[in-house]
Amino acid sequence: MNLIERLVKSSGLCVVDDAIKGKRTVAEREFKRGDVLLSIPPLYSFPLSKEPADSQHQTESARCALCFLPLPLRYPRCSQCRQAAYCSTRCLSKHWTQRHYFECGLTDQQQIDKAAMKLKPEYRAYLHMAIGIGAMLQYVASTVPAKVPEWLHVQASAWNQLVSHRQDHSQLLLKQYGEISRVIADANAGSLRFTSNGEEDLEDAAITALCRSGCNNFATYDMHRPQMSGYMCSPLVSLLFNHSCLPNATFVFSNGMQVVRALEDIGQGDEIMLTYTDSLLPHSERQKRLAEVYFFSCSCKKCTHSTTRGRIDELMSRALEVSGHMPKLLPTDYARPPAIDPWVVQLIQPFTSFILETPNELEQEMLEVISTTDACDMSFAAYQHWLECQDECLDHLSRGSTDANMMMWACISSLYVLAFYILAYPPYYSLIGFQCLETAKLLWNSLVTITSIPANFQTIVCKAQIVRLAQCSLTILKVSADPAISTPSNPSINSQIELLYNQQNTS
Repeated sequence: MNLIERLVKSSGLCVVDDAIKGKRTVAEREFKRGDVLLSIPPLYSFPLSKEPADSQHQTESARCALCFLPLPLRYPRCSQCRQAAYCSTRCLSKHWTQRHYFECGLTDQQQIDKAAMKLKPEYRAYLHMAIGIGAMLQYVASTVPAKVPEWLHVQASAWNQLVSHRQDHSQLLLKQYGEISRVIADANAGSLRFTSNGEEDLEDAAITALCRSGCNNFATYDMHRPQMSGYMCSPLVSLLFNHSCLPNATFVFSNGMQVVRALEDIGQGDEIMLTYTDSLLPHSERQKRLAEVYFFSCSCKKCTHSTTRGRIDELMSRALEVSGHMPKLLPTDYARPPAIDPWVVQLIQPFTSFILETPNELEQEMLEVISTTDACDMSFAAYQHWLECQDECLDHLSRGSTDANMMMWACISSLYVLAFYILAYPPYYSLIGFQCLETAKLLWNSLVTITSIPANFQTIVCKAQIVRLAQCSLTILKVSADPAISTPSNPSINSQIELLYNQQNTS
């Protein structure tokens, strides 16, 4: 039994042959919703950073090298390489123990930054990732095996088993990868290796590595808000878990670890699946992205329109047909009296009951609520309009606006966005949890700020609704995120909800 097989078995999982997918990973035992299915550091990862002004300046750290949370105004750095920055000394110490003790100095960040200026900004992350992967693989190959952490052996072995699909990539993308590979060869950023035997032309091997990482990398997101925080290459997770637009598992990036968790109860023999794309996208857009980036088409129950979830998705996928039509109640002027479609409230009520009380036939209720809704009000195009409305309202409020109508429209748009998330994602998906909390905070601010809540909103902007949304947020994020994580500049989800409760109890 090799290292990968041993780790998979110890996690209660099993890889079996599949006539269509090739391989699939199934549960060897039962898992409860929220259980950890697998936890491993990525082969290589890096947080988002600020672009240097020119080739004479080094990339500025924007986030912690371990947890990827935003850096405070003053922060510690690694005393040796002076490249890795941290939000706290705790993260610095933990990162050193976990991996930075061998990563430190493997690559020359100044050389990478200088080389990156030869590329378009959108391709600089590809350069950073490829050099990082090459450095990790070279370290594994050139180091006494006993000194290499077991997880790194596992990730390096999984990398060698990933399919590159190089022959399937477009000529335009291969040309871009060729330019990046030439920059890699000229960068002199450190000793690199992209294959297990090391017998390779560096430029050609870099192109294959870019193809392989391009269809297997992950984006990471904040634990405190739905905001991208960095990039990660984790070959084992890519190798094990197939795609579904309605997954039964998800992953979080927590303190340098990729943690895969169950989004629902998983029975023995059930396949465990992640999503490779945004499940809120219309069906045609999801299929297009899966074909272009991952080179397959999806036939999950959300993509099969004979199922309840499939029929919901079919209604939401009317984006192209109604792209020129605005939702009827979308405000063009925030002085307009606030209003909300009944279907939004009718959708959120059974959802909160599903999360907090007893499981109900949520999918069927969702379909019944939206089946008679106009396409211009309930589609991906409508979602985009309401998301823009929410962001615009939040921007005004963040700049000190106390306009009552603006506050109400912020609440309304947030409720619409929440309704669309409920329709698109599994019930315990983290984006729903974050949106529940955002909506609860907006409702609370309106309740304590607006002198007279409009009569038709008094059952929405009320303490009972705020408490239910806050409870939903905590319940969901305990499953699909880590609500206890905090830093001095980033209060945890737990503390945000506790503050919300305390404010209501003292008002």
